[in-house]
This record gives sequence, C-alpha cells and structure tokens, in this order.
Amino acid sequence: MPKTAAVIPARYASTRLPGKLIKSKAREQTGKYLIEHVYRKVMDAKNVHEVIIATDDERIAEVVKDFGGCVKMTSMNHSSGTDRIAEIASDLDVDFVVNIQGDEPDIKGSMIDDLIDAMYAEKEAVVCTFANEITTVDEFIDPNVVKVVIDKDDYAMYFSRASIPFVRDGNIHSNFSMIKKTLSKISTGKNTSFPFLKHLGIYMYRKDFLLRFSSLPVPKVEELEKLEQLRVLSNGYKIKVVVTPYACEGVDTQEDFERFLDKYRI
Repeated sequence: MPKTAAVIPARYASTRLPGKLIKSKAREQTGKYLIEHVYRKVMDAKNVHEVIIATDDERIAEVVKDFGGCVKMTSMNHSSGTDRIAEIASDLDVDFVVNIQGDEPDIKGSMIDDLIDAMYAEKEAVVCTFANEITTVDEFIDPNVVKVVIDKDDYAMYFSRASIPFVRDGNIHSNFSMIKKTLSKISTGKNTSFPFLKHLGIYMYRKDFLLRFSSLPVPKVEELEKLEQLRVLSNGYKIKVVVTPYACEGVDTQEDFERFLDKYRI
C-alpha cells in the first residue's frame, strides 16, 4: 500500500494574529496549544504513516518537542507553506503528502483518511482537496471564502474569491436557498439543494508533483486571486475535489481565536 506522510506547516509570523499557534491562553483554557490540537487530530488518521510539523521558528519547535510531537526545521526563505512542506517531503520515503494548516483545529482524522482513499483511487489528478457546501449568502459573497466549481467527475474547474458560479437570474441576496433548489432541479431533475462550494485548504499531493510544483510557471490568474491551486490548473494538471459534510473553521483573527477557545474549553 502506498505510504502517506502528513506535514503541518507552522510559522510564527502570522500577518493577522502573530504567534497564534503557541499562544499560552489556548493551553490555559483548552489544555493544549492550537498547534497541538491540530497535531493530535491528524494523528487520529488511520492511514497516515507519519505526522511532521514543519517550522522555521525555534519557539514553535520547542513547544512541539515539549508535547512530544515530531518537528523538523526548514529554511526561513520559503514564500509559502507549500514550499515548506516540499522541503520536508524531499527527504521522506513516501508516495503521497498531505498538507494540513497548523491553524485548522476542526480537522478530523477521518477526513484525512477520506482524502487518502480518494487519492489512492485516483488515476488522473496530482492533487486532492476538500470542499464544503456554502449555506449562506454572506459566505457566497465573502472574498475571504474561496469558492470552487467542479465538473461531473469532481475535478476542479476553477477556484475563485469571487462568487462562482455567478447567478445571472434571480436575486441571490434575498432568495439564496430557492436559487440553490432551482438550479439543482434543472441539472438533476430532483428538488434538492445545488452545491455552491467553498474550498477547504487541505491538500494531498503526489510527492513527485509536490517537488516540482514550485518550478511551474506562475500564471497571472494566481497573482490576481492569490490562490496557489490555480497554478496547478493553469499548467494543465487536475485537482480532485472531495465534498465533505464537515466544515472547518480556521483561526486567522483574534475573533476566530476566541471562538476556538469557546469550543475547546476543558
């Protein structure tokens, strides 16, 4: 059976909430640092052979060592988490690499196993990722929520911060649920809900593709949208999208951090 490693890129200098992964308030109120919550959840996956936290910061490394996690130091010159996990992956004897952000405490081990199952069965895609159904207009129009449109075989057609697919007819603001049902009835003949989808930033790569990803030409559309996954599509590769019922709320701001504390109190 192919071998899979999970790598969690962890940096200290977050733009909106520096040091969030090892804020002591999280350990005081939930029993664990934010990064440890994520690490323990990933360790629950049954088909991951090893879990590694990748960081360029000694403060994070010391915290991980203290709670018994596996941590490896990386270069400080990486421009993205993908480059950071590629550095780690280059020394690993594995076939696939899963990238889980260190600020995703809602991740479940079973979700990672679902992604692994999809990738193991996949013949064409070089990347597998998750999407979750959008349920409110606020999410649909929020540029911080990345949307994805998939084809009939669940391959990504496009990712965007814009509201896609654009609804030309009807008032999306006042009648979102009705439009979802109408679109579904048109496409399937059934009166169910059309899946407007938001992307969850958890990726599984074929190792050989991950190692050459950074050398691929960066398309203008990636620079405009600030979405790395568009580099994969623009260079002619396929991304498989697994639609999951689980919603993951990342911790990006102080408000997100407070919500995290409320959910994970001892």
